[in-house]
Amino acid sequence: MYENIEPKSCNPPGTHLETISHPGEQDRSIEKAIIMEHRFAFFFWMKWYNQLQENHRLQQTAPTLVTIDWHRDLAPVPDEQKEKLQKLDQENLSDVANYVWAQFEQTNDGHILCAAWLNLIGDIVLLQNTTQYQESKFTDKDGNTHYIYEIQKYEQFTDLMQQRDDRNIIFDIDLDYFIHGKGSSQYSKNFSRYSDDEIKAIINHRNPVFQQMLPNIDGITIAQEPGYCGGIRNSCHIMNVVHSQLFDDEGRWKHFAGNGNS
Repeated sequence: MYENIEPKSCNPPGTHLETISHPGEQDRSIEKAIIMEHRFAFFFWMKWYNQLQENHRLQQTAPTLVTIDWHRDLAPVPDEQKEKLQKLDQENLSDVANYVWAQFEQTNDGHILCAAWLNLIGDIVLLQNTTQYQESKFTDKDGNTHYIYEIQKYEQFTDLMQQRDDRNIIFDIDLDYFIHGKGSSQYSKNFSRYSDDEIKAIINHRNPVFQQMLPNIDGITIAQEPGYCGGIRNSCHIMNVVHSQLFDDEGRWKHFAGNGNS
């Protein structure tokens, strides 16, 4: 397989990466990655975990993953996959990107537990549309326990997050969350995009859950997944609403003073 000409500084194909100010410390910066296919989030979670370790900014065993997604994306990690993951050269970003592209589940539902297996992420808090509230545990390659919280009701999500004391958070959004009806290539009869107001009720920097999370976010991944959003126009519309709830027209965080009143 061909290697990128810059194997230690490249990004996966079809991704857009921006450097933005840290939402809690304006003298720091973090990255915001926009991806088409959700599995490529693994690449950035790995990169950010390693940077946090290197810069001595990791205040817990691994960052908590807070993810908003229509689907669960918790496919188990096959034993063969576990062996390959442990052999990955995490410094060779070209190899990692190629591996995620070619070897991860093409349905984009296996990346979370692959990351947890390597302890790149810690606990997993998932706001999703497929199951009622449930808790489970996952053990990684080193024997660490990761707690998984699957939540359907936004109020329960808010309550759980406010009970936690996460110091490092990776914030992940799959835009297909904001779809009524099953978000797949076979759309149900009641399939429709969330209204702008419905999206804004979930993504709002003034909501207490965001006021708690924002100062501790160390990276953001946003998956556009147009195939699960009813097409690129729906995906782009949702993206515009979600993005404008957190950032102003100059890409600055809205929760910082003077950066908007939405």
